[in-house]
Order: sequence, then structure tokens, then C-alpha cells
Amino acid sequence: MATSMPASTPMGTAAIYDERVAVVLGFLTLFSLLAVFLSCRSFLAVMNRMGLEGVTNSKAYRRFYQYHAYYWWIFGALILSHFMMAVLHTGLPKAGDPDSPIHWAILLLGLGAALGAGALFVSCRIMPRLITLATSKNPMTSVAFKGFFKLHAYYWWIILLLVVAHFAASYLHTGFWPR
Repeated sequence: MATSMPASTPMGTAAIYDERVAVVLGFLTLFSLLAVFLSCRSFLAVMNRMGLEGVTNSKAYRRFYQYHAYYWWIFGALILSHFMMAVLHTGLPKAGDPDSPIHWAILLLGLGAALGAGALFVSCRIMPRLITLATSKNPMTSVAFKGFFKLHAYYWWIILLLVVAHFAASYLHTGFWPR
């Protein structure tokens, strides 16, 4: 049995709450992606090139670094939740909707970022262990996988560009907080 909104609740209120939940999930997703990056081998390389090895050699950072795989699972759950809430809020953009172009832009940039995150995950340092556990074969013996694995830092640049574009399109549409 479907539930209906109380008569005293304006019809647009539920849409605003849905949009706000999607925005909160978006920020949580962004923070979890930051945790993934800060615990990534690419971050270590950047810090070492900048001469900041002391930061990454600290006991606190090493403890944070060891939970990299958990940050990935948190990120995965949040990005899935964010996507589902955003689609529940807008549905697939329709031709007659005046917000359709910006909704399509937000959706496509978000999907691109999610696909980029998938490439990033597959090239992550935890993936060879997961593949070896699942198949009993080390993927690092494959030239193709090793080549894909070596491009990990470049996938971060793709993600950065797509996330910034997704955020910018979302900001143009709703600002930091929907009204």
C-alpha cells in the first residue's frame, strides 16, 4: 500500500528533502574519496616528490594508511547510495523538464566519475590480492594488467577532473544547499 503525504505538507517538500539527502550523501562520498586518496600510494609519491616524507612516515599516518581497503568499501557504499538517491530524486531527465539539461550533465558527469573510480579501484594496490584470493592466480603476471596497474596515478587525474565538473554542475543547479 502506497503512503501519501499529509495534506498540510507542500508537494515540493519531499523533493527538497530528497535533494538534500542526495547532497549530504554527495559530500560524504567526496570525503570518503579524499580518505581513499590520502591513503593511496599515489599520495605517498606526491609527498615524497615534494620532500614531505616526514608526514607520510609518521605513526599516525601509517595507521591511517593501513585501512586503505576499508576506505574503498565505504566509498563504494556511499557512491552507490548517492547515485540511488539522486536518481530517486530526479528520475531520468525528461525532454519537457526545464532542468533536464543540467540534470543530464550532473548525471553523466557523475556516471563518468563512477566509471573512473571503477578504473581506479581495479588499478588499486588491493586489487591484485583480491584477484589472487578469488582465482588463485596472481594478476601481476599479466602484462596487460601490469600496464593498467602502472597508470593508477593518471586515473586520479581523470577522477579529479570529473568530480570537479560534477560538483560544479551540481553547484550551478542547487548551490551548496537546496532551498
